[in-house]
Amino acid sequence: MKIEVCCGSYLDALEAYKGGANRVELCSSLFFGGLTPSLGAFLLTKKNTSLEIAVMIRPREGGFCYTDDEFELMLKDGEIFIQNGADALVFGFLNSDGSIDFDRTKKMCEMVNGRCQTVFHKAFDVSTTALEEAVYKLKEIGISRILTAGKEKTAEYGSANIKKMIDIGGIEILPAGNVRAYNLELLYNNTYCDWVHTSAFEAVMDSSANHESILFTGTKAPNQGEYSLANSEIVRNIVDIAKKLV
Repeated sequence: MKIEVCCGSYLDALEAYKGGANRVELCSSLFFGGLTPSLGAFLLTKKNTSLEIAVMIRPREGGFCYTDDEFELMLKDGEIFIQNGADALVFGFLNSDGSIDFDRTKKMCEMVNGRCQTVFHKAFDVSTTALEEAVYKLKEIGISRILTAGKEKTAEYGSANIKKMIDIGGIEILPAGNVRAYNLELLYNNTYCDWVHTSAFEAVMDSSANHESILFTGTKAPNQGEYSLANSEIVRNIVDIAKKLV
């Protein structure tokens, strides 16, 4: 079993690398579920690690039904990251009714044109499209991998659906959703997955912006000055468990 770590920054990616991860999903703004990272974060990760890098292509928080301008931006960002050596692009498109937008998904795959892998992210789990229909159609139009909790709250709860998706074959199914050291063996035994997607964050404080009345963050944000940083020891623990499962 191999390990992909969700990273919200270049520093997260360094910690994932130190911990022995095989691949990172590189994003920004994890508080909003992950948005497109900076090119600088990608380039430094590529320069200073040997990790596979899957790059999130998501222009804003909220849902996954984008305007034409947002879609054009996603195509442009995707092209830039491919030109700079991305191993995969991570994206997802839904229609306003929650069904998978296969038309835009196909257009993104056509832009990629086999130059890297294509990953449909966890928009899959909130889509109204039936599970097996979605897998077959995404495979048909060129998606390499689906990031999923099997349409459940966590990958552990969705393990039966994940196994069903894996059994379809011809497309990588990447279990994601509260995958941790304590449930990794159970998830493997239920699905026989080759990869898992996990996170390994701890809270870190930077008190430089603390102020009684002036805020730099929204009202729904964490305490001002607190941010998350991946921890290489947490990654290493998961990696060590994964090695024993194969």
